[in-house]
Amino acid sequence: MEHLYWDLGSFAGGAQFEVTLRGSSARVMLMDRDEYQAYLDGEEYEYFGGFFDFSPLVLEVPYDDRWYLVVDSNLHRISVEFQQVFG
Repeated sequence: MEHLYWDLGSFAGGAQFEVTLRGSSARVMLMDRDEYQAYLDGEEYEYFGGFFDFSPLVLEVPYDDRWYLVVDSNLHRISVEFQQVFG
């Protein structure tokens, strides 16, 4: 499964990340470690985010954990920038 991802590290609930997409719409997902592993394994998983055709967008960390930002899109047409904006 091809996707872009970043290990954001550990963050407390309430931290926010602004994500800017260029070139394509994408499914943008914020996942904890267990859900990201389920995604990689092709199992059922849950995430915070959704399919976005606009940017910038802001995703908020719902609880304290280690977090991954995952972008599922046409990897040859998209560029992604993100920054922590709160927390």
